[in-house]
Amino acid sequence: MKKHLSIFKYLLIFLQGVLLGMVSIGIPGFSASTIAIIIGVYVIMVDSIAGFFSNFKKSFLYLFFIYFGYGIGSMLASLSVSILFNNFPLATVIVILGVILGAIPDMAINLKPNLKKISCWIVLLVMGGAIILYNFLVQEGNTVTFPENPDVWFLFKIGITGFITSATFVIPGVDFAVVFLSLGLYYPFTNMLATLANFMAPNYAEVFLPNLKILLSYMAGYFTGVFLISKLIKFLIGKYRAQTDFASFAFIAVAPIVVIKNCVMDNKAFYYSIDQLAIGLPLAIVAFMGMLFLGIYQRQKAKREKDAFIAGVEVYLKKKRKNEINTDEIENESD
Repeated sequence: MKKHLSIFKYLLIFLQGVLLGMVSIGIPGFSASTIAIIIGVYVIMVDSIAGFFSNFKKSFLYLFFIYFGYGIGSMLASLSVSILFNNFPLATVIVILGVILGAIPDMAINLKPNLKKISCWIVLLVMGGAIILYNFLVQEGNTVTFPENPDVWFLFKIGITGFITSATFVIPGVDFAVVFLSLGLYYPFTNMLATLANFMAPNYAEVFLPNLKILLSYMAGYFTGVFLISKLIKFLIGKYRAQTDFASFAFIAVAPIVVIKNCVMDNKAFYYSIDQLAIGLPLAIVAFMGMLFLGIYQRQKAKREKDAFIAGVEVYLKKKRKNEINTDEIENESD
């Protein structure tokens, strides 16, 4: 039974990684860390990355499955998510907004104990404003062309790019797609992932090694950056938990604005139709209700874990007091 639970646990982590990969690559304006906050895995993700060496076995297993899923999700996004935006842009945006809005009530409940702290509200306003400005001010750069035979200097630059863009995985609101568009790397990078995933291409053997070199160089810089930034975020969460909760809420609260800007205003393929509205609204309602129930489930689970912990402490204290009483009785009898 325990083995089956373990398999289900890691399958769930893998699927969470798939979702993170599909979102960060396929949906402009929506970062992997933002969806990680929404589905409630952000803290454990950052903790696993920051504690990779200090708690290697546990962190390795978690990160292996979530990053494996992230890679699969990235490739799926490169192959399929763009099709949704091209053919059903309105329906896709409505469903995304349903997911975001459904996550807000649960996060708002968690802020109640610290509503009177001025510092928390300052963080909320500053972070929300910064994310909106970032998304409206960053412009798409000139598209970079990946060489057929990348040299060491190019691979080094790709590694530095990986280090910089690693922030998109662990800092909510900093979107992979937006950063890559500004660097002119979004289309060549997604094309590279699609090429690596297209095993049946006639020239696959020729393009595999150059693309693999570029991808590995990028990943080396990316994982280094993810580790260092996660260490910083873990420190901030530990020392300023209330403020980081408000910062996380800011990222979610402004996410609808960012999504509309990137997926509607900046999407040349966007168009409106009654059919899309008819498809999108029911799905958005389902997504909204699903996120509400997920929030309720997570709160109930957290309460059960807290109650179990308190019960365990009480049992331990009772046993300790009983042992102390027995010890005192034995000592009195010996006297």
